Amino acid sequence: MESRFLMTLQVEVVGPQRIGAVPHGTRVTAPIASGHFEGPRLRGKVLPGGGDWTLLRGDGVLELDLRITLETDDGALIHMTSFGLRHGPPEVIAALARGESVDPRRTTSGPRPASRPGTRSTPS
Repeated sequence: MESRFLMTLQVEVVGPQRIGAVPHGTRVTAPIASGHFEGPRLRGKVLPGGGDWTLLRGDGVLELDLRITLETDDGALIHMTSFGLRHGPPEVIAALARGESVDPRRTTSGPRPASRPGTRSTPS
């Protein structure tokens, strides 16, 4: 399988919801209010209502589970999901788990997304 650059995605997170201790770590839900994306063949906005469900595991690894709806400039809707793992210095991972922004260079390994196919619907 060959991969190629698709887009750059930026989202606005509002009011992280600190759920707290759960059986496998500490859970925080970060609601996505808006955003935008742009690439060589795809661009548009992020619709409100998605979120990033994070789990800070006992081994210090942060699980990221992103689910959002994209609307392309031509009005098509795309459901996007992505799961990744991030690790690094404990204070950086703890800040990410709280929903805070950090310099991505502070992690020893970036997210490892395992994107699942989305669905696309075209306007009627």
